Amino acid sequence: MSEYLEFDPSEIEPREVYRLLTGAVVPRPIGWASTVNKDGQTNLAPFSFFTVVCVIPPMISLTIARNPDGTEKHTLKNIKEMGDFCFNVVTEPVWQEMVDSANAIPEGDSEFEDTGLTPIPAVKVNSPRVKEVPIHFECKLHQVIELGPRNHPLVIGEVVHFHVDPACMTNGYIDMKKLAPIGRLNGFFYSTLGDILEREFVDGQPR
Repeated sequence: MSEYLEFDPSEIEPREVYRLLTGAVVPRPIGWASTVNKDGQTNLAPFSFFTVVCVIPPMISLTIARNPDGTEKHTLKNIKEMGDFCFNVVTEPVWQEMVDSANAIPEGDSEFEDTGLTPIPAVKVNSPRVKEVPIHFECKLHQVIELGPRNHPLVIGEVVHFHVDPACMTNGYIDMKKLAPIGRLNGFFYSTLGDILEREFVDGQPR
């Protein structure tokens, strides 16, 4: 058996820690956080440090790293200012627009305009939704937790409204083949679902 490579995160560069985490924790769900500021300027940014954190009430989390100079990214500033955001699930037809929306653009400009995506109104929050995707979570800000010595913000939002396109559902469930979500890998790589494996539970336990 070959020897493992050993890494102590306290002794290696942060960039190498990032590469280890993003290369091992894969695939990660990826979607857009859409926000708006008090002047009505919209912002759209993709996040793969995203997950479900609670069911009752429904909550999701986003990790929004600060800019290299320590300033807050537009998404975080807007969420704090307005108290809400939408999370939009990225699917295969718009994966390239998702990549393009990660390009830094000046504050005051909108990724919606740069990518040709369409903002549409939400029901319970100020932030817009992305028309071109089938699932939106409208979220109210619950808490921002600053993690680590560099103040790495973890945003927790309570989902106050769901939008799901019936075209991606089968028998009351979201159908993965119809949804066709995109996964984030490491580097410049993304993934589709590929083969979907199925194994039924027996008495609530996997067999």
